[in-house]
Amino acid sequence: MGAIKFGTDGWRAEIAEGFTFENLFKVTAAFAAYVKSSVKKPRVAIGYDNRFLSEKYAAFTAEKLAAWGFEVLLFDSAVPTPMVSFCVVKKKLDYGIVITSSHNPHTYNGFKIKNRFGAGASAVETRAIEEAIESGVEPKKGKGEILSVNMDAAYIKAASSIVDIEAIKKSGIKVVLDNMYGPGARFMELIMGNNKCFSVIHGKRDPLFGSINPEPIRKNLLELEHEVKRTGADIGIALDGDSDRMAFVDDRGRFIPTHKALVISLLHHAKNRGMKFRFVKTISGTSLLDIIAKELGVELIETPVGFKYIGDLIIKNRATIGGEESGGLGFGYYLPERDGIVANLLLLEFLAREGIKISQVLDSLDEKYGCFEYDRIDVKFDASKREEIIARAGSFEKDGFIAGKKISSVKRIDGIKYIISEREWLLFRFSGTEPLLRIYSEAPSSREVWDNLNFGKKVAG
Repeated sequence: MGAIKFGTDGWRAEIAEGFTFENLFKVTAAFAAYVKSSVKKPRVAIGYDNRFLSEKYAAFTAEKLAAWGFEVLLFDSAVPTPMVSFCVVKKKLDYGIVITSSHNPHTYNGFKIKNRFGAGASAVETRAIEEAIESGVEPKKGKGEILSVNMDAAYIKAASSIVDIEAIKKSGIKVVLDNMYGPGARFMELIMGNNKCFSVIHGKRDPLFGSINPEPIRKNLLELEHEVKRTGADIGIALDGDSDRMAFVDDRGRFIPTHKALVISLLHHAKNRGMKFRFVKTISGTSLLDIIAKELGVELIETPVGFKYIGDLIIKNRATIGGEESGGLGFGYYLPERDGIVANLLLLEFLAREGIKISQVLDSLDEKYGCFEYDRIDVKFDASKREEIIARAGSFEKDGFIAGKKISSVKRIDGIKYIISEREWLLFRFSGTEPLLRIYSEAPSSREVWDNLNFGKKVAG
């Protein structure tokens, strides 16, 4: 086990190998020391997901923090990650902790930190905690306490006040939710109420996640595609393992890259909600957002991958909506953090307002703007060859060509992104949580996307 490092959204490691009670103690102690350096009587919420031992890890963390003088609000059951952010804001706490590894394989668990705004901890904060881990610092003992907390009713009320739930119900939209064995299903069911048009698959706890990763990408949502076709549903929606990310399948049973959910969110807030806002996307987001934002007069900002960058912009300006290609969307008028439940509900609200099939919406976008196909592959790499791979990936800028195509421009906001045309690009970046090189591409056709990805795969060695 190497040094404990925080990635794009928290610390994650394999259970029993890196994610042990010993290492959890080190992380908790460093977090406590960091917080107590600026807060005299810290108050923290701790939530956890459905993963193996998550409730035990959460209780362990709560006990340690209480012994160091923290007031700890420990959730009484597994909850979506956004509910911890909601709790921090609602109860005006100093921080939140979520024991979750989000979309990672079932063998992983993790430790996410939410600041007082409910957003992910900044790079400055996590680096300070990493330094505290390295120094082995342990805070002074104090007299704290652990209080059980349940925010179900408050969260449901808040989500229901944001979205026009009655419009969704009256529309008669037939919806299938793939819960991916996370904690979000019961909240979706309670918000939707007694609705025969709403059904759930994979709604129970399974620490093995049905032998798939709880990441809402196509290979993990084949059963949702099948269920939409089998039942004749109007749409299939999905939540990831901790319910902060979403995805959807159209009425034809086709998985739709989550880029289109971002496009729909942009259109919905401009057209149906009549809002004045700015939109934020990550470097891996679709170029279609740039085109539509310009057309609608919406300011568009691009950030590195990681929702914390979007969250920072929301904190500075609440008239901000943003999202990432992995399915995380956040709304400044609600929280500066991702919420897959609210994002899915707003997608359903859009369909209810439009009164047409989601496939018709997608077809109309293709007809007006042309096709924007997208995909991504993850290539495992030998850590010793990291610098070699970076050098190879960056060499094309000097040549001026990549995959036999002329490079229009290059962006290095996060990784190396080669812009080929208004509708085509190829991006290389390293995962912040796993030993993976992520290769992304967008192009006018799937064939061109995969030509680019296969070229990128060769670069990875």
